[in-house]
Amino acid sequence: MVKQIIKRISKGARFNQIYLQKNEGIGFEPGSSVVISPLEGIIAKEPSIFEYNVKLESLKREIVKLVFKIMDSCGYYDNIIITGSFLDEGFNFEDIDIIIINPKNMEKDKLKNSIEESIGINPHLILIDSESFNKGIKRDPLFMLMVDRYVSTKRAIFRKDREINYKLLDIYLLKNKNLIEGYDLFSIKQRKKLLRDFISIKLFSENKEVTIKNIEKETNRIFGKDIIESLFFYGNNEEKHKFIAKLKKEFDKLEKHILENVPKQA
Repeated sequence: MVKQIIKRISKGARFNQIYLQKNEGIGFEPGSSVVISPLEGIIAKEPSIFEYNVKLESLKREIVKLVFKIMDSCGYYDNIIITGSFLDEGFNFEDIDIIIINPKNMEKDKLKNSIEESIGINPHLILIDSESFNKGIKRDPLFMLMVDRYVSTKRAIFRKDREINYKLLDIYLLKNKNLIEGYDLFSIKQRKKLLRDFISIKLFSENKEVTIKNIEKETNRIFGKDIIESLFFYGNNEEKHKFIAKLKKEFDKLEKHILENVPKQA
């Protein structure tokens, strides 16, 4: 039976050559015709993974590899960025946020179904061109937060200079008002997200870095670490009223600042 043998090409004075030991295998006798092919065409190449501000657990690394392989089979792109709660420590996630930069020949619904069937996790897909994505990082605090921690197929450099659009911040802020008016209607996960988004908008409007570390620091400064833990992990009713009162005070201050600046930009 003919077998495959992996060898390295050696450099010669006039010709490059491949050396075989005598009797190395049936079918490789002197005078036999053989096919020479680059190894990359025979052995599937493992997708590269670039990690920024995160260290993936082994299981998540395998999930990311599988996602990248599915992407490769569904079209072309410049980069794939995975971000969001999937990267939090542990396995308490329900979905995976995937940004596809400069996609070509990709069908969003087909891609979403392929990922969900393969890994059993609901993917949130953002297909976007690089110019719009970079513009989003400049103008949108939530985009800026996305690139504070991520994994991608290749190293990416994002400019962190900002362009504050107060009208856009006002639209975002209205969504966060729901946390004050309908606190009990939201799950713990939704409350955390709304609070994180509010602090992101606050930091962005104050020209501060929108990072996970800064959000945690600012949240503890305003509300106190004890309140947050009691509120989100133990459901303390007394702490809930303290939290909502502080949140409303901070919300009103930020809303006033934003509304004062909207006409100036117009």
